[in-house]
Amino acid sequence: MAYAHLYNNHLQNIAGYGSYARGATKMVLENSYFQNVKDPYYRDDAAQLRQSGSICSGCTGQQETGSSAFTPSSFYSYSLDAGSQVPALVQAGAGPQSNIGT
Repeated sequence: MAYAHLYNNHLQNIAGYGSYARGATKMVLENSYFQNVKDPYYRDDAAQLRQSGSICSGCTGQQETGSSAFTPSSFYSYSLDAGSQVPALVQAGAGPQSNIGT
């Protein structure tokens, strides 16, 4: 059995799939931004997938959830950024950063 917690991700221009829960996976997907993604998120019959707060822009195909999966905050604490802010936040922190010596 596997737990997967994905949040505040930006997936862009993907012709395959974004997030796919399969087998005994219990996936929670939160506040992510899918832009031009075929099949942004879905699951097979054996998996559990719960999604909230994510945005799909220009996406096609499956956006399927099912079951409650699990509660990530029972394992650790975290804070979410709004799904609409994710592209700008990811872009601002991507690539070489002078403040970390690269």
